Amino acid sequence: MRIFNYFVFFLLVFLSQPAFTQQEQSQQEHSLPDGIMATRGTGSVSRDVFDAKVSRIPEKDREGVLLSAARVEKLLADLLLTSQLKADAQAAGFDKGKMQYRMQLAADKELVNAWLVHYVESQPPADYLAMAREYYLLNKEKMMTAPSIDVTHLLVSNKQSTNEEVKQQAQIYLDQINLDPEVFDQLVLEHSEDPSAKSNKGQFKDVKKGDMVPAFEEVAFALTSPGEISGLVHSAYGIHIIRLDKINPPRVMTFEEVQKQLMAMKEQEHKERVRYAYLGELGSLEWQVSKEEMQAMVDRYFHEDQQQESSTTPESE
Repeated sequence: MRIFNYFVFFLLVFLSQPAFTQQEQSQQEHSLPDGIMATRGTGSVSRDVFDAKVSRIPEKDREGVLLSAARVEKLLADLLLTSQLKADAQAAGFDKGKMQYRMQLAADKELVNAWLVHYVESQPPADYLAMAREYYLLNKEKMMTAPSIDVTHLLVSNKQSTNEEVKQQAQIYLDQINLDPEVFDQLVLEHSEDPSAKSNKGQFKDVKKGDMVPAFEEVAFALTSPGEISGLVHSAYGIHIIRLDKINPPRVMTFEEVQKQLMAMKEQEHKERVRYAYLGELGSLEWQVSKEEMQAMVDRYFHEDQQQESSTTPESE
């Protein structure tokens, strides 16, 4: 209900914007027929057509679209334009003849795609938990974590200072740390300009390659012994001083850590098997082909070429 109320709010805000001409404002004052969301010229958008359009938006993205007045406006505008073009095509008789069969092909494709999804989803589910557990037991060597490290860093930001000032200040901190490594943590708490330092004390745990900016990562993973401290590390954020706290070698993840991922994988695999079994069953049925229609097809598409080839062949002597 909360989402619905937000949607109605945003939609009403959109419709209340003073972007209409005087004529359009007059048209807006007249109520539309029941079930019609919008009209423009010869085009109209019904509630059912709008819902059909929304159903084609991936479910994970749907709420974001419907809670955006601008995106709802674009949906309506696109549907109105399609409706207007359709009306013009029908008025010109363009939907008759061979075009109606092309339209039927498009409609058939939409229908069968939706039917396949419905068919697969309506089949009994498998025991995905058991399947996931079996896969885990047989493939533990694939369930390894990536190598990672724990580090602590001190940042001198370049937001308020020149590059030279940043370098000078960072060098002062590094000199103090080299004299007494024990002051590192205190310097981080008192002077690090990383916004997260107040909450995490400058510590990043279980850092994997790809987690940090390249300059930081390259130096951090080059450190070899816990307690080792880097030199000055330049990045887009300023200058870092990094301490290696711990090296975390790869380990086998527990089933609980990968259970959700493996169950999703097994569910997808099961649905693919159901889909291909169904398609295979249909595709294995015996064909019946009309020889007359096949010959007629050859004549339709190649008869003209044969005539041209015949007309260019030299007469026999």
